[in-house]
Amino acid sequence: MTARKASEPRVQLFTTNYDTLFEQAAQKGGYAVIDGFSFTSPRTFSGRYFDYDIVQRERTRLKDEESFVSKVFHLYKMHGSLTWKRTEEGMIQQMDTTEIPLIVYPALDKYESSYEQPYFEMMSRFQQALRRENTLLIVLGFGFRDKHIQNVILEAVNQNPSFQLVIVNYNGGGTINREELKEYFDDDVVKRKVSIVFDTFKGFTGSLPENKTYSTNEESIQS
Repeated sequence: MTARKASEPRVQLFTTNYDTLFEQAAQKGGYAVIDGFSFTSPRTFSGRYFDYDIVQRERTRLKDEESFVSKVFHLYKMHGSLTWKRTEEGMIQQMDTTEIPLIVYPALDKYESSYEQPYFEMMSRFQQALRRENTLLIVLGFGFRDKHIQNVILEAVNQNPSFQLVIVNYNGGGTINREELKEYFDDDVVKRKVSIVFDTFKGFTGSLPENKTYSTNEESIQS
């Protein structure tokens, strides 16, 4: 899914998980992750790094043509990470380990905390992504209990004419939980823009077809 046309934006992965499983998987698979942190040590957070990209210039057909490297994706950890910390100077840095991680705890002020930095940057990017034309959002493992995130998704469903939503729902009971997802069942217009699939994460991702067109083209350019 990371192989794209040069004119298309990178795959954006938004997660509320604190762990580093996506980073570990990226490292194992040879993926480059743009996560909002600098490329120098100590790695320091700034939203401008999400606007950076990775290209290869020396092996392109044309002198001024940019060849976007495949296997690159954006990672937005909307509720923080076990490897983030805030320094005494107020900077946000990424560490191997930290005793006081910068995360949104499941408390009564969870909604308010999500609108502080760096979480506000993540939410802003999420909203921007869902407002783009011809956007597909695939939701896996999210229970729709975080209202601030659910509201952004519902806004896209109701306001973005070309937006499409796929919800992969698995509750262990053999059925789709209609109560949790009732907002996506009530309106005929909504139904046409929303697909709900009953499957596990492993089952759904295992059935996704692999598009080798653009990664194959890139390999031929570089060879």
